[in-house]
Amino acid sequence: MIFNTSYPLTAFTALADSYDYITLGGGSAGCVLANRLSAADPHTSVLVIERGDISNNWMTRIPLLSTHFPSNGSRSHVWRSAPQKLLNNRAIEMVRGNLLGGSSRINGMIYTRGVPGEYNSWAAAGRRGWGYDDLLPQKQTLIVNIWEINQSIMVTQATSALGLPYVEDLNSPLEPPHGCTKIHYNIDSKGRRSSTFSAFLPPKLVRERQSRLHICTGTVVLRIGIIGETAANLSAEGVWIQKKDQSSLNKPRFIQAKREVIVAAGPIGSPQILMLSGIGPDDHLREHGIEVIKDMPGVGSNLQDHPTVSLEFKVPVWDSFTQIVLRPWVILKHLFLYLFFGTGILLAPFFELAIFLQSRLLDETYRSGSFKKEDLDASLPENCPDIEIMPISAVDTKYRTGGLSFFTVVLKPSSTGTVRLVSKDPFDSPQVDLQYLSTENDCEIVRRGVRFSLRLKDQIVAQGYPIKNINVPDSNSDEDIDRFARSECRSTYHYASTCRMAPEDDPQNPGVVDDRLRVHGIQKLRVADSSIFPDIVGAHPAAATVAIAEKCADMVLQEHNQLL
Repeated sequence: MIFNTSYPLTAFTALADSYDYITLGGGSAGCVLANRLSAADPHTSVLVIERGDISNNWMTRIPLLSTHFPSNGSRSHVWRSAPQKLLNNRAIEMVRGNLLGGSSRINGMIYTRGVPGEYNSWAAAGRRGWGYDDLLPQKQTLIVNIWEINQSIMVTQATSALGLPYVEDLNSPLEPPHGCTKIHYNIDSKGRRSSTFSAFLPPKLVRERQSRLHICTGTVVLRIGIIGETAANLSAEGVWIQKKDQSSLNKPRFIQAKREVIVAAGPIGSPQILMLSGIGPDDHLREHGIEVIKDMPGVGSNLQDHPTVSLEFKVPVWDSFTQIVLRPWVILKHLFLYLFFGTGILLAPFFELAIFLQSRLLDETYRSGSFKKEDLDASLPENCPDIEIMPISAVDTKYRTGGLSFFTVVLKPSSTGTVRLVSKDPFDSPQVDLQYLSTENDCEIVRRGVRFSLRLKDQIVAQGYPIKNINVPDSNSDEDIDRFARSECRSTYHYASTCRMAPEDDPQNPGVVDDRLRVHGIQKLRVADSSIFPDIVGAHPAAATVAIAEKCADMVLQEHNQLL
């Protein structure tokens, strides 16, 4: 059904005083955890605390209209990073989902697992049980459903001319790790966005479990209640929460967790909650007047993202999503096609192809050179792609033209940033310092990716397709590409690794959780979202985030002898 349906939420005032499990965050991971933990035993109680609202209306189910960009932030939390000195002092737009289902309700719906080498590198670094084969049972594709445009054919042919193979199934571990491929999307068989909200917490399921599964939206976590007479016996006993409106009628409440508290508030929210609870860098917590429960330098550190630099080109308006902006009647036509026939542009995400590259395999002309047999082994960490080219059928609306953009994405950045508190007020957004392009490695990857994108454009021109430059570097020189990158670099909103799964005493990047996602030194407390990535995966992180939540649920239920 595409139109609105009621949703069985639990009011703040109706919450019980205690639950077996409390999940902090009802986003991409939190919805999965709530489903799995509440399914195991009819006598087990689960509470989900979500800062955002439900937003369960028809627009949130239409693929194109449900993304962040046309929502004007109504379903997103949008703020700015700290000014980036290396990016002309620009403050970069930050976005995260602000509704039940989190970013899985507003993202590009892209399902990319990442090549096996991504996870095998985790296992090789000592993360037991986190290799590709260990995670594979948790990874499942939903559907591929795409509205094709002429540009896709042109891009595929141009990529082939530059020496890259066409990859039939980007999520198959048997395919090569590099090439041009059609994207898999989280769109269901009825042409609707499939999020963790709709897949794991649909209204019917929540109604059936309402005696033991409570979902409370519009509620802020103030801090986790931690007890213990010494540092050796710290334990999470519950959480302090308050309604988002902070009215006098909605005073803070403490809810006890009889078994565990699981933090799943995302790579920005999870470290914020830990720091507000006194778990984090000692000097930073003291600076904000927060009692230090456990000094943990890794909390909020090692922030990684996929920085991207966009090259923009002019193309015929009918080959571009810009037609919706330039010709408003088009949206009405396609709304009709979508609602009555399940076809048209509204069924489409912003792009349908991706090109994955390993920069070391590009030759001096920025073609992909001849591959050796070992280069095609996707299980080897050294073969993980470090560049993604995303052809997107749109440009900035300020250009008022049909457009095609090549997003040049750094998949394996060595630059790392931080998430830090601006105050001890849980209602304040944290300060995020991204530190994009702060290493020569990342700058060189951008240069090579931009040059490949320009070669790709030249190949499309050679095919006779009408494409002209709008916003590209002045030349191919390092200096001009670097200058362009500093003015155009932005986020793909793929934040990760701020609560790393690694030893607490890791000399380079101290960890926050162990291999079973338990916060070091604190009983009954785990973190389960993309913040625990030891290193960011070279893929869109939604699939990996779901796999982490599934694996966390398995581990929790095993330890409490509840695994079905």
